[in-house]
Amino acid sequence: MSSLANIILFIALVTTSAMVAVMYRKLKRLDQYHAEYKRIFDKTGEALMGAQNAVASFGSEGRETLALLGTRIEEAQAAAQRLEELTRSAHELTQSRSHVSNQ
Repeated sequence: MSSLANIILFIALVTTSAMVAVMYRKLKRLDQYHAEYKRIFDKTGEALMGAQNAVASFGSEGRETLALLGTRIEEAQAAAQRLEELTRSAHELTQSRSHVSNQ
């Protein structure tokens, strides 16, 4: 009877050992998947930080560009106004010369 119990216990031990070995392999594979997912998430985080920095940089550069554009528009308006004044002055000068030569 004792040897039958030993045989049953031995079979149970071998079965348990086989199950533990299979479970160990699965856990090892799961650990590899976890490491791969961690690398992917780390790279994704880095990419998102890069995108966030690009958006922030784009915003600040956009503000600078807008300020420069505003300055250039003001300069262009001043130049256009000066050009209109010069055109008006030249037109008046031409008219006054034409009146003097007609008399």
